[in-house]
Order: sequence, then C-alpha cells, then structure tokens
Amino acid sequence: MSGIAGLWWLDGRAANRTEVGSMLDPLIARGPDASGLWVDGSVGLGHRMLWTTPESLNETLPLANPAGNLAVTADARIDNRDELISDCGIRGPASNISDSQLILAAYEKWGEKCPEKLFGDFAFVIWDRRQQALFCARDGMGVVPFYYHSSRDAFLFASEIKALLVIAAKRDEGSGLHYQELRR
Repeated sequence: MSGIAGLWWLDGRAANRTEVGSMLDPLIARGPDASGLWVDGSVGLGHRMLWTTPESLNETLPLANPAGNLAVTADARIDNRDELISDCGIRGPASNISDSQLILAAYEKWGEKCPEKLFGDFAFVIWDRRQQALFCARDGMGVVPFYYHSSRDAFLFASEIKALLVIAAKRDEGSGLHYQELRR
C-alpha cells in the first residue's frame, strides 16, 4: 500500500514543502509510483503512491476538494465503493472515482462519523480549514499503519515511524520539537 506523512505546526509557524518532502523520503518503498505534497499555512500533507487498484492509476494525492477547504492524504483501499458513490451522490463512471474522493465525500456528508461508513483497509488524514482541525482515522482492524507524535508545538503523522524521526533529527536545527531518549 501507499505511504502518508505530514505535520501541523500548532505554534502557528508555516509548514514548508521541503519539510514535508523530507518526511516522504524514507517512505519511498511504500510508494515508488508517484509522490505529492500539499501545504496550506501551518499544515502540510504528503503522499507516496503505490498503484494497486485500477482507480489508483488516476489518483493524485494529497487531494483538495473543489472549494479548497478540505484536503486529504490517504493510504486506502475502499471496498464499498458503489454504496458510497450512491450515498454521497457522486456522479461519473465509478472507475474514475478514487478512494480519496470517496473519503472526502464521506467526510463532507457524515463528518467525524465517516470511518463508520467506510469498508476496507485505510488510514487517512483530512485537514478541515473551516474547523481548523486535522481529522485522522484508520480502519477498525488497524490493518494500515498510522503513527503520530503530539506535543504542544506540533502534530506529526506518518505510515512509518522513521518519517517522524526525520523531523526529530531537525530538533538541533531549531524545529521546536524535543524528543527524549528512553533508557532502562
């Protein structure tokens, strides 16, 4: 499956593409087919794509909705596609509708209850500019990995811990994050 990574600087500093891109570098094995970045203010989302379904061949992530107030990055395979397409009123050939479009449509319709409506394996993060909130979810079985670090200054997330450690390594460069080494 693919890889996701990103951050939200809670202290208000601006996210930058280089920072988010550096989090994606260690995830290349999870997504060698394509990569993408999306940055808006203090939030940055990144994605490493592994094409595994016919729908994923046309997918570009991260993805923002047409209004630009929601953005998603996802490692997902949604199995109840036809049901969601109908319930969310999405038009067009099902083969042209990506899993991330389904996730955004489900979030727009059901908000934070949307994971209850999704069947499949997934981990995703949605930035909701209207609410100034980062919504994170993964499938109930926990098939798709999702790691995060939260502090008063930042919220970081990724498919693998090593992507989080990229930012931790920058602590000496003034990133504002301080990690403590645990010893016996």
